[in-house]
Amino acid sequence: MKTLLIIFICSIPALLISTIINIPDDLTTIQEGINNSVDGDTVLVQPGTYFENINFNGKAITVASLFLTTQDTTYISQTIIDGSQPANPDSASVITFCNEEDSTAVLTGFTIINGFGRLSFWGRQGGGIWCSGSNPYLNNLIVINNTAAEGGGIWCSVSNLYLNNLIVINNTANMGAGIFSEYGSLKLFNLTISNNSEGAILSWWSSISLENVSIDENSGGGIICDDSNLNLINVSITNNYNDFEGGGIGCYGYSELNLINVILSDNLAGIGGAILCWGESNIFLTNTTLTGNQALENGSGIYCWGSATLIDCILWDNTIDEIYFSPVEGPNSITISYSDIQGGEEGIVTNDNGTVFWLEGNIDEDPFFVETGDHPYSLQDISPCINTGIPDTTGLYLPEVDLVGNPRVYGGRIDMGAYENQNVVVEINEDIIPLITALHQNYPNPFNPAGAGRSPRTTIRYQLSEISHVLISIFNIKGQLITTLVDEMKSAGEYSIIWNGVDQSNQNVPSGIYLYRLKTKDDSKIKKMILLR
Repeated sequence: MKTLLIIFICSIPALLISTIINIPDDLTTIQEGINNSVDGDTVLVQPGTYFENINFNGKAITVASLFLTTQDTTYISQTIIDGSQPANPDSASVITFCNEEDSTAVLTGFTIINGFGRLSFWGRQGGGIWCSGSNPYLNNLIVINNTAAEGGGIWCSVSNLYLNNLIVINNTANMGAGIFSEYGSLKLFNLTISNNSEGAILSWWSSISLENVSIDENSGGGIICDDSNLNLINVSITNNYNDFEGGGIGCYGYSELNLINVILSDNLAGIGGAILCWGESNIFLTNTTLTGNQALENGSGIYCWGSATLIDCILWDNTIDEIYFSPVEGPNSITISYSDIQGGEEGIVTNDNGTVFWLEGNIDEDPFFVETGDHPYSLQDISPCINTGIPDTTGLYLPEVDLVGNPRVYGGRIDMGAYENQNVVVEINEDIIPLITALHQNYPNPFNPAGAGRSPRTTIRYQLSEISHVLISIFNIKGQLITTLVDEMKSAGEYSIIWNGVDQSNQNVPSGIYLYRLKTKDDSKIKKMILLR
């Protein structure tokens, strides 16, 4: 029977009135509870091991352990759904979502173990969780010791999943042992993905966002993506290895990778120890640290075929080389500013197919990592990377905190790398006006059309320390001149100019990365901007 209860849940601000089906008091199995539930119900499971393979059957219900009502995390490990004895071997995923469930279908507070996947044409998929065409909300789960051909822990296709507070560990697959996604969207928050055999995350034609995620000690690489978009914020990718390509991250096809506050350390691969960028992929690294990574052949830090942009990054002590350009036919290009690169431009191994835009603010100095404790690659107080990042962070969309949770900008100016030193402060005398020639970051950046039929507009600010002839020009990523915005004498002072995304012939230019250069009689400065149409 069903019991009508009023429950107070500390994680949800409102009073919830819900029909609770208690397992095993009201019904013996979790699946029986699901079968007898209606939308809005909660199937509340007592601690114990349940040898089941459950299917939500399209219901907007919550299936939960006592973690839901108590917020006691010990119930997560005490409440186990074990898929080792399936009633139907062809549907042997521990948990199945395949009936267009949405985010009102919630699974929370369990350990999911010993699944071996749903049988398909491609082999078994989704040992722990199998999700097709559905968008459930999964939180506070341990997904462990599951096996499949694809997606040992979690497999999803044409699905939009929100995953929060998950541990995905010791799962096995031929591809994507931790998480496998195709044609979908994943939002991952507060995850630990470790010790999975053949890849922590594999993404095909998907969009994946990771925030506060640790990817550690996975064979087959940390993240492998093909024709996918990845956004990583406050992510640690360490001690992963791949016999072939991309120990930390491997990007293929037309993928786009955006990293902010990320550390890739001690990863190993044949090529691309930390990052492999292959097949005209684009990667954008902001406040990212690459250190201690190894490649057996080339590209211990980054192996690049495509384009890469680095701002406020540290690449140090990666064996063989920091950045390596693929010798295959390009185009290959990398733009670097306000970053610490071991060996400077010589730390970048290039060829006829590679173009390096070595912009302002870069250094080649020992970053003086702490080298001990939980965050060995944070910065000592004597580090030259402190308060030497880009002066104007406008348009970078930085999070408020760094990788460890400290304020991202401390001491008046951002640091290089994934960690922000909390001790060193820049002394500022507000009565002194800087007497330097400077080119500032354009705003907004990226920039796009303001509305239907409108041209994109971005403002470029610059200042001059003395009278000079000024030339401000726009170039594409290949270094080809697009247009000239200023070509005249200017007095000392501050100026701004608007670029509306057109070339010399007043024709719209396509989306992409563009460079703008300020050239005076004694100086030349270059910055990068992104146009999105």
